[in-house]
Amino acid sequence: MLRGTRIIEFEEAKEFVNVINRLRAIMAERRIEELMFPSLWEASTFDAKLGADKETQIWRFSDRKARECCLVPEITGMAQQMWRDKWMNSMPDPFRFFYVQRCYRYERPQMGRYREFTQFGVEIMSRRPRDYAEEARELLARCVEALDIDYEFVPSVRRGIAYYVDDGFEALCPDLGAQKQVAGGGVYAEGAGFAIGIDRAVLARFNRAKE
Repeated sequence: MLRGTRIIEFEEAKEFVNVINRLRAIMAERRIEELMFPSLWEASTFDAKLGADKETQIWRFSDRKARECCLVPEITGMAQQMWRDKWMNSMPDPFRFFYVQRCYRYERPQMGRYREFTQFGVEIMSRRPRDYAEEARELLARCVEALDIDYEFVPSVRRGIAYYVDDGFEALCPDLGAQKQVAGGGVYAEGAGFAIGIDRAVLARFNRAKE
């Protein structure tokens, strides 16, 4: 097995499903529908978007026709591209959706941080992205509350992802130690949104159950 990857077994696998189902239920209440993204994408989409540290962690490779590809490190960059190239003229404004996605970054593995990880995210795409910042904050707080973990919501914080145009927001779980961020988001030029790290959320739930 490759370092930084793992087989999610038994009780933890059940908890993964439980956490995702809780979040999907909130999306159903809000009538926000799900999109499924591919795990392979054009590498250029993420250039100058994630910040220098994260961009060096992208799994890049050339396909048989010498096209630069990657395993997706996150989804917002892809959503930005799709909004500009297609959705802006074909979808309502705002265009809300959520996703559950395996993502990949060549990070230093440690508890709660893996090279293959799962994100649950929500994007609100719009020509007026700042109009939906508060909605994104409120929805993130609602989602984290549904997970029954002890957390601290930080409504304004400087985040290290290059495409944000304002200070972002985060949910932190102090029980997780150094990897205490379980969710984060903000406003970017094409919308507002957030992502929850499912691996860390599940770990936080197991830690709370032991108390």
